[in-house]
Amino acid sequence: MIKELKLKPVLLAASLLMSSGYLATTRVLANEQAAVSEAAVAEAKAGISETLGAYNDALNGGKTAAVLPLYTDDGVFMPPYSSSAIGKEAVKKAYDTVFAELKFHVKFNVAEMVVMAPSWAFVRTNSAGTTDHHSTGKSTAEANQELFLFQKGDDGKWRIARYSFSPTNPSAK
Repeated sequence: MIKELKLKPVLLAASLLMSSGYLATTRVLANEQAAVSEAAVAEAKAGISETLGAYNDALNGGKTAAVLPLYTDDGVFMPPYSSSAIGKEAVKKAYDTVFAELKFHVKFNVAEMVVMAPSWAFVRTNSAGTTDHHSTGKSTAEANQELFLFQKGDDGKWRIARYSFSPTNPSAK
């Protein structure tokens, strides 16, 4: 029993020395992976920015056909004061309704973009501009805060998986 106790500190010291070498090797590998991850994050951010820019153009263009390819097949559009539109057909119907009444002149500004995994990211934006209302012929100030959840498809393209927004202008009375 006493011999075992005397060996344990020696085994512990040997174990610590071996593990510190292991940790140093692990740290080097982690740094290499971080460099690759940084490159992957930069590539993801570029792809997401491209999709977000295309969405901004499609929204201002008022064309549902330009919006739909930017969503995943199971995409969800969550406008304020409305039920969620889930899936391509529901998203199509929702945008058809929006564009029948509104013509946007807005610009999105990215406040935060976080790549959470190789194929998932979120983007928080603010948008501002004006909106023309077809039914009244009036133009109103438009300002929103938005949250996008993006998913990278098997084809390498980033698409909107979930999109929610809320107005930041006071409601007109």
